[in-house]
Amino acid sequence: MLKLKDIPVTGDKAISYVEDRMGFPVGELDMFPKYFLIETVNTCNARCIMCGIDFDKKSKAIIKKDLFEKITHEIFQHRDHVEKVMLYVDGEPLMDKKLPERIRRMKEAGVKIVNIASNAGLLDEKLGKALIDAGLDEVFIAIDSLKKDVYEEIRVRLDFDTVYQNTVNFIALRDKMKSDLVIRINMVLQELNKDEGPTFQEHFQKLVSPQDFVTVRKSHNWGSTVNVGDWGDEVDVNGHPCIALWGTCVIHVNGDIPLCCMDTETRHHLGNVWEQSIEEIWTGKIMADLKKMHVDGDRKGMTLCDGCTVWREDTHLS
Repeated sequence: MLKLKDIPVTGDKAISYVEDRMGFPVGELDMFPKYFLIETVNTCNARCIMCGIDFDKKSKAIIKKDLFEKITHEIFQHRDHVEKVMLYVDGEPLMDKKLPERIRRMKEAGVKIVNIASNAGLLDEKLGKALIDAGLDEVFIAIDSLKKDVYEEIRVRLDFDTVYQNTVNFIALRDKMKSDLVIRINMVLQELNKDEGPTFQEHFQKLVSPQDFVTVRKSHNWGSTVNVGDWGDEVDVNGHPCIALWGTCVIHVNGDIPLCCMDTETRHHLGNVWEQSIEEIWTGKIMADLKKMHVDGDRKGMTLCDGCTVWREDTHLS
């Protein structure tokens, strides 16, 4: 595998880097997205300090049923190609009251893995059972400290005791229902919790099952807009293409497809699925030109891409 010492990489080496990271040939990745991030609701019940989104300036919106069905139908047509659909982008997916129904629709469409990422603040027993019954395959739960004061300083507006108990109860519910659902408990490592990683992993490893994961991830800079921790590899990211351009199609609640998950305001508009098919946008000239910039080593030419650490080489502490 190519390492950071091998950068800068361009041309064929850049293509090899993408293929190595993604695990698929570029020709296959270029055909249609392997991964999707679909925003069904664009609001959040938290105001996390490491988040690059100003939710107070957003107007709460939920994806229209017709739009969701259009997306689902096209994914169904490529169901053997698509690896995973993640029903969240910027906000808290559990604020979408129709989330279990949407999960069920994606599973009916033949999606291999349907995933959500949640802060678990709303994950009560009733909702947890509905998610499991709908066929959810994975849930990533973010808990950034075992210390109540530190957690609540990071995850502003959330109550640590509620989140922790919801998480423990959900693990027990999953086990009781004998579901194959995979749970990943995740900590975003930053200045306020930088010494908690090993303790956090040890604590939650005792609570989860063998198929589950407990991870500690380095904080990223949200396209160079937020800084809650430096990890020493920030200077390396411009030396290779970002795999997001080949890996994941992001669809916002109104059907807009932005550059990537860091393009929260859709400053780089690739298209809209109301007006075009996902395939047309993914294989179109705008996308091809962006990929060429990264392969040619001109990542700095895109302000959002310049120095962005979201897909750095090594995102995990362990």
